[in-house]
Amino acid sequence: MADDDKTKADKTKADKKAKAEQRALVPNAEGNVRVEAIMGPYRGQHLTMTAADGQGAINDHWARDPTEALYEHEELSEADRTHAVEASHAWAQAQWDAAQGETPPDPPPPEGGATRKRSMAAEEPAHYKTR
Repeated sequence: MADDDKTKADKTKADKKAKAEQRALVPNAEGNVRVEAIMGPYRGQHLTMTAADGQGAINDHWARDPTEALYEHEELSEADRTHAVEASHAWAQAQWDAAQGETPPDPPPPEGGATRKRSMAAEEPAHYKTR
């Protein structure tokens, strides 16, 4: 009987997760969406951001769609909560840096060594027949 309860709990958890993923934000004419921050430095404020950033904020659990009357989500684990706070602070820092005119640092090279950069000069000159 306990296995049936566990299966039902897993199924309802999966259903809630599927519902959360199905909710898509509707962007305005400029491609921006409005979300409500529920965690982090902008907690309680409505933010306008790109549709991709808005969906990412909702998926990271630090924002919600303010047009929904009821906000339901599963209980967050401590790791998920920590990730949500870090994601909200990273987004806020990126906005601050952009406002200050700072460019983000280059991403680190991929694992396994440095990337080879190709010279833009031709290795051998090409000769073509013309009419």
